[in-house]
Amino acid sequence: MPLFDFGSYVPVMNEFGIHWISVNLLLGAPPNHLKLAGGFTRAQFLLLIAEVQAKIDAAEGLENARQIAATLRDQLKAALRDRLSQFRAMLRALLAKTKYASAAPVLPDLSFGESRFMGPFNDAADLWGRINADITIAGFTPPLVIAGYTQATFVADIAAVRAAFVDLTTAENDKRLANHERDVLLATAREYMVQYRSAVEGLLGPNHPLTQTLPVLFAAAGSTPNAENLTGQWNPVTSQADFNWTPSTNPNLDSYQMRMCRSSTYDAATATVIGNFPPGTTSFSTIEGLENPGDVASYKLFVILTTGNEAGSNTVTITRP
Repeated sequence: MPLFDFGSYVPVMNEFGIHWISVNLLLGAPPNHLKLAGGFTRAQFLLLIAEVQAKIDAAEGLENARQIAATLRDQLKAALRDRLSQFRAMLRALLAKTKYASAAPVLPDLSFGESRFMGPFNDAADLWGRINADITIAGFTPPLVIAGYTQATFVADIAAVRAAFVDLTTAENDKRLANHERDVLLATAREYMVQYRSAVEGLLGPNHPLTQTLPVLFAAAGSTPNAENLTGQWNPVTSQADFNWTPSTNPNLDSYQMRMCRSSTYDAATATVIGNFPPGTTSFSTIEGLENPGDVASYKLFVILTTGNEAGSNTVTITRP
């Protein structure tokens, strides 16, 4: 099994660790055991496997935290937007002939970033405060209260949404740092595995059985499969994203794999596997990445061969209505 993404590292490293046992037995007592640069031993390699797994687990845990923060922010944004819609409706109903009606801010799109999204709510909170302080409005006695919902609560909800933006930014930064630390460690692991393959061949020769059975580190060159065309769209009936693709005709086809990023662009460094499918599969439906209205996610389908070679499809980005 060759390396193809960060999730493949621990299985491949375990193959090397098992192979290392046979080499050490052949070489004899511990003083003769195979060591890499700097006296690096199999025991240290096993510790490295555990460290790699811990970094991968930590990055996945931080991705969960990021998803939770993103979901909370989006829920609070949607609720606050509904309150602004109510406020605009009350202005039309109670203050249609006053100067305040035309001053109502426009509803922002849920996809807007923090600065563009929050601006209309600050305007609305200020306008609401002015209305509450105005005792000259004919036929209206302030304060303006919407079914028990007050301007003070509105201001508090605005602050909660701002805090949710901050929490999400913090979670994204934590995840980005964890990914970097993971990738640095993966590069170290990869270098030791390259050294191990060279060391075995150097000690035993290219024709020795243990050299011939060295674990594969990289997919064979020159056998990359053709990428398949992926299509996808949101299905309002099933509340899932539906995907279809053309079947691979490669005789070495092993499986298909769907990977996803919770963003409007696909980033291999942060992509997660959301499905593995046997040959013959040409469709897939999922809610992954699109759990809430306004969520945006990008998807790629990978063709994986028995040789370990793979090729990714075009990116399909879907926004849940």
